Amino acid sequence: MTTYNLSANTRSSNVSQTQNVDTADTVVVTLSTHYTPTVQTATNATVAASGTSSSSNSTVTYTITFNSTGAYTVVLYQSYGAKTYTLTGNVTGTVNYGHGLILFDASGNPRMSPLKRQPRIVGSTSGTGPGYSFTQTAGVPSDFNSPSPAEWAVVQLESGSNYFIEQGTTVGQFTIARADVRFGNSSYQTLSNGLETYKILILRY
Repeated sequence: MTTYNLSANTRSSNVSQTQNVDTADTVVVTLSTHYTPTVQTATNATVAASGTSSSSNSTVTYTITFNSTGAYTVVLYQSYGAKTYTLTGNVTGTVNYGHGLILFDASGNPRMSPLKRQPRIVGSTSGTGPGYSFTQTAGVPSDFNSPSPAEWAVVQLESGSNYFIEQGTTVGQFTIARADVRFGNSSYQTLSNGLETYKILILRY
């Protein structure tokens, strides 16, 4: 495991560098820049900024780690002056994802792994149900269930609610289902004294 320390000055010009690495290696890039550049491209790499700055003539440090073998590209964009820093190279070695489910995106990069799996709160919705199951789109991210439902989770926070969630696989919506059994007596509920309200948290991994 090696840490490569690189530096560059993007205050007045574009900079390109190349560094070949192993999957266990880390690259630390220290940029002389104006304000904090944004991560424009990160292919086969994960980029984390530290020492961010809201002023000109600043220094920002980026730590880059690698997800899998093959070519990688990182492009940092400095909007002040429209300058870019580009780092490219090749990743060799093996990848140890630990044990458990690994979910890859269409490009073959791990979207969810046991080492990096951490849910993020991306939305919430609440209200009073109409007394029957219904489709929920309000408050649901438009890319919900995309590209894979396995990246998403929906949690009911209202204790004792008559409603539960059927996530399904449809993009941008899920079903809020009511825990009723309707054989002719519409007032019969499987939850005695249940609440007609719901509070739902939407997570993405």
